[in-house]
Amino acid sequence: MDLLYQRGVPLPQRVVHHRDGELTYQRYGTEPEHHLLSIPRGVLHRALLDEAARAGARFHFGHECIGADPKNATAAFAVRGSAIEEVSADLLIGCDGANSVVRAEMSRRGARMRISQEYIDHGYIELQMPPRLGGHALLQAFRDPHRPESGEHGLHVWPRGEFMMLAQPNVDLSYTASLFMPLRSADGSPAFSAVHDAEGVEALFGENFADAVEFLPSLVDDFLTTTPASLKTVKCHPYHYGRTVLIGDAAHAMVPFYGQGINCSFEDVREFLRILDERMRIGGANGIAPALTDFTELRKAPGDAIADLSLRNLRELTDQTGDHAYHARDRLDKRLFREHPDDFMPLYHMVAFTDLPYDEVVRRHERQSALVGDLCRRFDIDTEADRIVAAYAGAAGGDIPVLPDGSGDSELELAPEEVRRLLDTVALRVLRYRDALNRGEYPASYLQESSAADYESGRKASDAVREDTAPAHGTELEPLLAEVFDEAATSGMVHPHPGFMSHVPSGGLFQGAVGEFVSRLLNRFIGVWAATPGLTQIETNVIRWFCTMLGYGEGSFGYLTTGGSIANFMGVRCALEALPEDDRARATVYVSTQGHFSVKKAARMAGVPEDRVHAVATRPDYTMDLGELRDRIERDRASGLVPACVVATAGTTGTGAIDDLAGIARLCAAEGVWMHADACFGGFFRLTARGRELLRGIEDADSIAVDAHKSLFLPHGTSALLVREQARLRAAFAVPGAAYIPELTSDDAYVDFCDYGPELTREMRGLTAWLPIKLHGLAAFERSLDHKLDLADELAAQLRSLPGVDVLPRAPGHLPVVAFRATADGSRGARQTELLCRRICSRGDVYVATAELPNEGLVVRACIMHHRTSRAVVDRLVDAVRWAAADIATSEEEVPHVVDPAVESPAARTGRGPGRAA
Repeated sequence: MDLLYQRGVPLPQRVVHHRDGELTYQRYGTEPEHHLLSIPRGVLHRALLDEAARAGARFHFGHECIGADPKNATAAFAVRGSAIEEVSADLLIGCDGANSVVRAEMSRRGARMRISQEYIDHGYIELQMPPRLGGHALLQAFRDPHRPESGEHGLHVWPRGEFMMLAQPNVDLSYTASLFMPLRSADGSPAFSAVHDAEGVEALFGENFADAVEFLPSLVDDFLTTTPASLKTVKCHPYHYGRTVLIGDAAHAMVPFYGQGINCSFEDVREFLRILDERMRIGGANGIAPALTDFTELRKAPGDAIADLSLRNLRELTDQTGDHAYHARDRLDKRLFREHPDDFMPLYHMVAFTDLPYDEVVRRHERQSALVGDLCRRFDIDTEADRIVAAYAGAAGGDIPVLPDGSGDSELELAPEEVRRLLDTVALRVLRYRDALNRGEYPASYLQESSAADYESGRKASDAVREDTAPAHGTELEPLLAEVFDEAATSGMVHPHPGFMSHVPSGGLFQGAVGEFVSRLLNRFIGVWAATPGLTQIETNVIRWFCTMLGYGEGSFGYLTTGGSIANFMGVRCALEALPEDDRARATVYVSTQGHFSVKKAARMAGVPEDRVHAVATRPDYTMDLGELRDRIERDRASGLVPACVVATAGTTGTGAIDDLAGIARLCAAEGVWMHADACFGGFFRLTARGRELLRGIEDADSIAVDAHKSLFLPHGTSALLVREQARLRAAFAVPGAAYIPELTSDDAYVDFCDYGPELTREMRGLTAWLPIKLHGLAAFERSLDHKLDLADELAAQLRSLPGVDVLPRAPGHLPVVAFRATADGSRGARQTELLCRRICSRGDVYVATAELPNEGLVVRACIMHHRTSRAVVDRLVDAVRWAAADIATSEEEVPHVVDPAVESPAARTGRGPGRAA
C-alpha cells in the first residue's frame, strides 16, 4: 500500500463543472481516510507483477489462451503465435477478462451456464491533458483562495445529461481525461457517430466543456484518431464447472463508473483462497470441488449487485451530480451518517469504504433509502433537515408511532411510513426483476431440455423454500423478497419471458398486475351489488366489453373466472339447465378429439359421466368433422340419450385450428342443442379483421369461454364465461338468498354476482382487465394481436427455408401456432424431433415444447402469443432451430420420447390429440 500511495494521487472529492462555469465540490466521505486513489492502470499492473514475482510467482508472457477443458483443468496456449502448448493442473482459474475464453469453453463443453452480455449505449475515449507550468493544470487553474477545498485534488466531472467528461490526476502531473458519450444518436443529440471533423469536435467541446478546452492541446487529433471503446456488463452463473473457476471480469464484468471492478476482483481472490484453504484443510484435494461450489454461492450475488450499481452510478454522474436536489440529499446522508453511524451509511460510503458485500450494500441502502425518502416527502430537506434527522433516529430504532385513530393498537397494522417503506421496497425489487428480465438474465424456462436433470433441479428449488411449520416470529422484508425472486422464482417456466412460446403463453401485462394489486388492496366484497355498487359496475363494464368483442349484442352477459376450465364448467352447467329436469340424467356432451381436456372435467363437475362426453373426429386440418357430429347426435338420440351441448373449439393448442363455428351453430340450432365455444385461445382475436373472419359464427354460440390472460396478454387468472342471454346464466346459478344477506337485488341492470356464478365470496377481478384497456384502448390490443399473426406467418416462412426441418401446413383458419419437426420418418423422426426441441431450448433464450398430432406424430410447436415477443425474438428462435437442426443432422444420440406434460392432454395420451395447458 505504501508503494501504491507513492505512485497515486488521493482524491477526497468530486469537482463538478456545471454548464454555467460554476464549480461545486462533493466530498466522498466524512473523514480524511475516505478518499479514492487515482493511479494509472499500467503503473498498478507493474507494481502488482513486481510484488507477485518477489513472492515466487512465475510468469509466461506471449502465451494466448485459445482453448480449455474445464472438466480436467487443462488449457491450450498459442505461444507467440506459433506453437501450441497444453498445460494440466489441479485447478484452472479463469481470470482472463470480460471476453474470457475459459468462460466460453465452460459453456461450450457442457456447463449449463446462464450468460448475459449487455452493452450500454455509451463508449469512451481518452484525451491527453499534460502538465502545465510544472503542475497539475486543473488544480492550478481553478484554485480559489476563498474556497479551501479548491486546493485539494478531486475527480473532475463535467455532467451533461446523456454524456460527460472525467479527469483524474496522475503523479506525473498529467490528467487522464475520458469522454463518455453515446456511440450513436437517433435524435441529433451528441454522440460519437455525429462528430466527423475538427469543426464538429471544437463545437462539441466549446459548447459543453469550454473551461477544459485550453488544457487539451491535442484534442482534435485525440478525438478523431481514437476509436471509442465499448462498455458492457457480463453476468454468468455458475462461476465454476468441473475443475475450473472464474474470477474477476471473467465472472462479472462491469462498466467502470464506480471504480469497483478491480476491488471486486481482489475480493474474489481473497474469498476464494479463504474458502479453498478451509475446504482443503478438512478434505485435502477432495476439498477443491466443494470450494468451487461455495465460491459461486458466495460471490454471485455481490458480483451482480456491483454490476447493477455501476450502471446506476453512470446515471448519477451524468444526470444528478449537477442537480440541487442531489446535493441536498448528499448533505443529508452525510449528516445522518455522522449522527447515526450505527443506523445509516451513505451508499457511496458502503461501496467504496467498507468490506460489506455488495449485495448486502444494496439491501441496506434500499431499506434506509426508503425510510429517508419517506421523511423527505414529509419534511422539506432544505429547511427541516433537523426534523428529518430526529425522525430517522426514531424510525430506524423501531419507534413507530401508533396511528391517531387507534388502529395501530394491532401489531398487524402498519403505520403510514411502514406502508410507504414496504411499497418502495417491493417496487424497487419488482423493477430490478423487470430490468433483469429485459436484459435476458432469466431463461425462457429452466426446464430447458425436459430432462431428468431439469426436474431434479426443480425438486431442489422446491425443497429450498419448503417449510412444513409456519414461523412463530417475523422476518425482515428484504430476505423474504429475495426468497421469492432469487430462490422460488428461479425454477420452472418463466412465462413473462418474451421467448416463452410453449403452451399458449400468458405474458402477464404489468398494467394488469397493477389492477390486480389495487383490487386486493381495496378488498371489497363483490358478490352482492349493494356491497360495492361502483366497483361492481366496473366489473360489469368489463363483462359487457368482452361480450361486444366476441360479437354478442343486447341482453348478453357473463362472469369473470380464474381460468378457462371454470368457464367451460359454467358453460356446460348452463347447457344442462336449459334441458328439462328429467332429461339431464341422460345428457351428452360433444367435443372434437383436438378439444381441451378441461371439457371432460367440466362435464364431470356438472354431473355428466365421462362416458357421455363423446369425442368427435377431426378433418385433416384438425377442425371438427360436422358430418360425424351430426351422425353422432342422431345415433345418441336413437339410443335414448339427450344431446345437451356441443363444445366448438376456437383455437386448438396443437395447431391453432378453429372449428367451423358458423356450421356448428346452424347444426345446433336445427337440433336444439346448446352450443358452447371454447375460445380460451383465440376469442379476442376477433378484435382484428382477420380474427373476425376466422371466428365467424361465434356470435351465434349460446355461451363462450375466453381467456384474457392469453389473447389479451393479461396476468394468469383473468378469464370469463359469456352468454348470449343473461337470464340463462342466472337460471343456472341463482339460489334463494341467505337470511343474513338481505341486500340482494332482482334488477338485471345491477347484478349480484353471487347469482351468476358458483362463488359468493371472491376477489374483484374486473380491474385486472379494466386498467390496461382504459390505459391503452382496444386499438392497441388489436394491433398487437395482428402483429402476432404476422410473426407466425414470418416464422413459418423462415423455417421452411431451413434444411432438415419440415413445417406443417397452416390453414388460413389457424391462430399463431407454428408446428414443425425434424426431416425423418418413423421412430427415428420422433427421436430427432424430440432432440431438435431439446437443442432449441438448451440455449435458454427461447422455450418451445413437443406435442403429438394424430396425423403427423411428434412435432415441435411454437405459439406466438406474448405481447413482448418481437421479430428479434422470432429471429432468435429461427437461429436456434437452424443450429439445432444442423447439430442433430450428424448426431447419433438416442433420445427417449418425452412429451411436455403441460402440453399433452389426456386425449393426446390415448392417441386422440393434444390439449391446452390449464
